[in-house]
Amino acid sequence: MTSKIQFGPFAFWESAPALVSAYVPDKSIFVITENQILFSYASPTEESPTKALYDRLNDLKIRHSQPYFPNSKTPRETAFQDARDFILKLPLMRIAKPSINIASDGEVNFEWKGSDFKIDLGFYGNQKFSYYAVKNGLAPLLGDDIPVNAGPPEELLSFAAV
Repeated sequence: MTSKIQFGPFAFWESAPALVSAYVPDKSIFVITENQILFSYASPTEESPTKALYDRLNDLKIRHSQPYFPNSKTPRETAFQDARDFILKLPLMRIAKPSINIASDGEVNFEWKGSDFKIDLGFYGNQKFSYYAVKNGLAPLLGDDIPVNAGPPEELLSFAAV
């Protein structure tokens, strides 16, 4: 939530226009300008989407530190790192959070599902990702060996937009 508070003329504002930014432990961020205070507030009960996805990866890393099924592989640490790096490239205010799972072949897998679309995206730990996406009325999208630092293609993001 972002709010704006307007102030009337004050001698302080008239004599010394200021731009101040402050972080407050309750997760409020304030920016004070000449005649207003802008602030953004995240409720202490709300968790950031990035943190939630990082926590999910950490949980999966611990849970899948040993092969889960016979003949299955555990993901490499580099696969988890690629997934963390990719999360930082996701515009999580614009798209739904993916569900994250581990495949038996050692892939860290991100999946988005909606009423008319599905995206399957995975990391093996080679600093690249691959994806397959389908959406009603559109041609399927396929990408292979995309560098993680390039982030998700815009056409893929449009499938998962909220």
